[in-house]
Amino acid sequence: MPGVGMPHPRDRSGLTRRQLLQGAAGSALAIGGVGALAGCENTTTPIGGGGGVNSKFVEARPLGPGGLPLPRPDYAITWAITPDNKPIPDGRKPERGPLRVYNYADYIWPGLVKRFEKKYGTKVQIATYNSADEAIAKLAAGAVTFDVIIGLSGSNIVNLLAQQLLLPLNHSYLTNLEKNIWPELQDPFYDRGARYTVPYVVWSDGIGWRNDKLKEDVAAMDVPWDIFWHAQPYRGKVGLLDDKRDALSMPMQRDAMHAGTRPDLNTEDPVIVAKAGRDLEQLTSICNIKVTITDYQTLPEGKTWLHHSWSGDVVGAAIYYMPKGVKPDVLSYWAPDKNGVVQNDFLCIGRRTKSPALAHAFLDFLLDEKNAYDNFVQQNGYIPPQKQIDADLLIKQGLIPKTLTGAVTRPDQFAFNQELLQLSVRGERLWDDAWSKFKAG
Repeated sequence: MPGVGMPHPRDRSGLTRRQLLQGAAGSALAIGGVGALAGCENTTTPIGGGGGVNSKFVEARPLGPGGLPLPRPDYAITWAITPDNKPIPDGRKPERGPLRVYNYADYIWPGLVKRFEKKYGTKVQIATYNSADEAIAKLAAGAVTFDVIIGLSGSNIVNLLAQQLLLPLNHSYLTNLEKNIWPELQDPFYDRGARYTVPYVVWSDGIGWRNDKLKEDVAAMDVPWDIFWHAQPYRGKVGLLDDKRDALSMPMQRDAMHAGTRPDLNTEDPVIVAKAGRDLEQLTSICNIKVTITDYQTLPEGKTWLHHSWSGDVVGAAIYYMPKGVKPDVLSYWAPDKNGVVQNDFLCIGRRTKSPALAHAFLDFLLDEKNAYDNFVQQNGYIPPQKQIDADLLIKQGLIPKTLTGAVTRPDQFAFNQELLQLSVRGERLWDDAWSKFKAG
């Protein structure tokens, strides 16, 4: 089990997963040959901007790189498999390797990698990236070539496909997908049929706090998000996630809870985005809020008492980072049951892989129940969407206290919450502007 000084998976040079459009998407727009994917086998008509006498009756939807449609829960996409990029045939034996893996730093347990090497008589070579922006840009430029890519998400899939970077999957090699993974993520809206991706880990956006420091029971509040606007007594001890999409979506969720409505957390409405930025600006004077992604350390250490958090970081805090003499049950976590944020990372195979059968074997290996559990417990801290892993199991085994029950993401949360997804270039600028104004203030 990692020591207290171990770098955390999300402590990545201040860059976050969704900081990608300014780098990777710009080059994607210049890539040709994506017409077949743009004509993907959608559950609905891809885009209604093509003109014609009936175009005024078709709802306009934002476009992503290469003119590809942006997936949404109400606009699911089945990406086409093109004639020049088909899945490998059934029945191949794994190649000798080495297997080249591209991943965030410290985002897979080394012991699991060694276990795979022993099982398949191969070597695994891991290179790391700091952001989705960096990963996609390097892959697109041909600067790096990898068999397996770990850690990207639904907000990145349009970029990856516009750049023609992924090999479609052959599910005959992926028996653990149906056997072990939540049905909700076997067929995600951003990649219907899991043609190019399989899930890795899941998390929610919520509130982490020290229940021995705060007088309020945050989870019992009518609108728990209000705690940040009532945090004057905890001035200097309050934190906000350093990610514009997560941070700006928080006051949007707050407004929707007060109004009893469902927010659009991928909105490109300038009025809504600007208001969210102004709401965050209030927190500077209210509680001198700090913008960080180190709550996995500062909450256990008592340097922050209240934090806008990713659930995986709070779980990781309880497992890895509690100071000597401090019990993990001083940590609590709340996330909305509906109308909040849930996310998942995925695993995929690079189109230029030299070991496609071995790469499929690695994906299936990571989807194995024991391997996924060991990876979570020994290093990752982010929970895999395995059917057999839930809060009751983790509490029974003493891994987390009951106060963190809500930090264990459930499959039903993917039905009633939202993912933060790629925006159009215009939408991205709106969010950038609001975030920049908040941080400058």
